[in-house]
Amino acid sequence: MWREGMGLFLLAFGMGCGGPLPDEGEESATREVSSALLCLPDEASTQRVRTIFPPTEYPPRLASFPESLEEFRGQLYFAANFDDGRRALWKSDGTEAGTVLVKEFPVTEAHMTPSVRELTASPSLLFFQAADAEHGSELWVSDGTSGGTRLLKDLTPGVEGSSLSQLTALESRLVFFRNVYDPASSSSRGELWTSDGTEAGTVPVRDFPEGAEVSNAAGRLGGALLFFVRDASGTALWSTDGTVGGTARLTRLDAGPDSAYASELRISGGLAFFSLAEPTGDTEVWRTDGTAAGTVRLKTYGPTRGVRLLDVLGSYLYLTTTSYSTQYMVLNRLPVAGGDSTSIFTFPNPYASQGEAFPYVTDVSVAPQGTKIFFSFYIGSSGPAPRDTQLWVTDGTASGTTLLRRPLSLSDEYGSPVHAVSDELVFFSAFEQESAGIEPWVSNGTPGGTRRLEDVRSGGDSSYPREFLRVGDRVFFSAFDETQANQLWSTTLRDACVAPVRE
Repeated sequence: MWREGMGLFLLAFGMGCGGPLPDEGEESATREVSSALLCLPDEASTQRVRTIFPPTEYPPRLASFPESLEEFRGQLYFAANFDDGRRALWKSDGTEAGTVLVKEFPVTEAHMTPSVRELTASPSLLFFQAADAEHGSELWVSDGTSGGTRLLKDLTPGVEGSSLSQLTALESRLVFFRNVYDPASSSSRGELWTSDGTEAGTVPVRDFPEGAEVSNAAGRLGGALLFFVRDASGTALWSTDGTVGGTARLTRLDAGPDSAYASELRISGGLAFFSLAEPTGDTEVWRTDGTAAGTVRLKTYGPTRGVRLLDVLGSYLYLTTTSYSTQYMVLNRLPVAGGDSTSIFTFPNPYASQGEAFPYVTDVSVAPQGTKIFFSFYIGSSGPAPRDTQLWVTDGTASGTTLLRRPLSLSDEYGSPVHAVSDELVFFSAFEQESAGIEPWVSNGTPGGTRRLEDVRSGGDSSYPREFLRVGDRVFFSAFDETQANQLWSTTLRDACVAPVRE
């Protein structure tokens, strides 16, 4: 709901084909753009793909939905984890007839049955986690057919199952982490594993001792996975290519048992960027090329500001800093090659003087080879729900930093996703107070070209769209519709532009 006193920005509905922001006299950060110009899709090209989930008794934002969307061999694969405990792997070519069940998994613990999750595609195989009655939750693999979907290996023999994370495809191989719990000592340790898609080729690579924490911040740089390990000696950056010889600690980032926490790993142009939160409250920004010599600290920000990395455009890393005292957020650019940061833009915060109105960034999205960063900007409150939520875009200049839509979701139980398909096309969800609730929206990167995609759930109710993903000429997402369940929806991308039809 709108909080009392909150103003509403009136945004004109755009017509025709999307395009880049006009030249406003500032030099824009550039990178090679290979994607074709795309137009704003409309309601006519947006439809439910197939009814998969039965009516639910749960609130829409808490009900089951098509999740873990992944592209594999030109089709969409996704998990269907039903409210009653049934679990399944599905695939879709975007048509009702071509949306079919690949593999169904039995109910083992009623609604607590482990989910099908972490779908991860390599060029030839789809890896994921799933559970059956005999093995518990383990690693599975599929070639995209029912007959070619099988348990890969029972890593933890018996029905207990395995705790796996960070599934990452490195070309034809998969690397992942396994957490091993010891009930006798009430402690756990981590293991790094690799798989070539066969049982014999699914093997451990390295053990980490008890007390060592493997960070959730991890990412693929070239043919290796970068990750962080924090233990009594400090926090270190590691790299693995899925082999014993290719797994090593690159460098120790700091020392001591009260060491820093690594987060926000960003990969761009053969480089990775990450931040370290120090016990002193400082935030360090680092760059690495995947080697020890190429891992350097770029900048340290003091404890008076919160720092959030956005992405790289051209030769600059863009990030936000937010003052804990003034509650204003500033867009900064930091040279990738090193040097001091420059303030670009200060975001407005009409609640800054009211207390507990701290701004923060949630979702960030840049299209492949894109030259713009799309992100959601939130202003906090004294309660769990934000005061305000907004979608912004920047090309790295002050004049190219623009508010596209306000508000997005104002719920503390549902956050608006942001998914850029190109510089001229971004998908997200937004709220209309009296007409359509929270529905899917699109924008061409200008306020005038920002509009609702479809009123999926009419009558002012919300459809709570999730997980936008482009596969070929379609963008898939899930939404709660008149079937009283979250279903799979899609919209077709177009390069021939027509004026939208409005109600």
